[in-house]
Amino acid sequence: MEEMIKTSGVHHISLTVRDIAKSKEFYTKVCGMKIIVAEKEYAGLTDGTFSLWLILPENEIESAKFNPNNPGLHHWAFTADSMEELKQIESHLKSLGVEMEDGGITDDGYGGTGIFTKDPDGMKVEFHLK
Repeated sequence: MEEMIKTSGVHHISLTVRDIAKSKEFYTKVCGMKIIVAEKEYAGLTDGTFSLWLILPENEIESAKFNPNNPGLHHWAFTADSMEELKQIESHLKSLGVEMEDGGITDDGYGGTGIFTKDPDGMKVEFHLK
């Protein structure tokens, strides 16, 4: 039997974004992350369990919007520890006027429960019930 590697979780995720300011605003106000580094061409944020890095592209951006059907990122998710916490997240998103798939808490299509929205670049972000 082949030995499996062991890790202790996600350290960071890096996303290429069109506008650092808009993305910082989304991930701080909507997702509750804290800024740890803010520069002109990149920013680092954290939720206390991992860091998210927002990076401007090295070359000119193509006009095409993010497409989850292309190889690469489909979506990524934050964890909600309880239904109560997920309901609080839903209420927070509604108070900010954030558009959510199915209007809020929904079946994730794989037997789980979550809330799906999109960041300023159209990348799908989920809040997933643990």
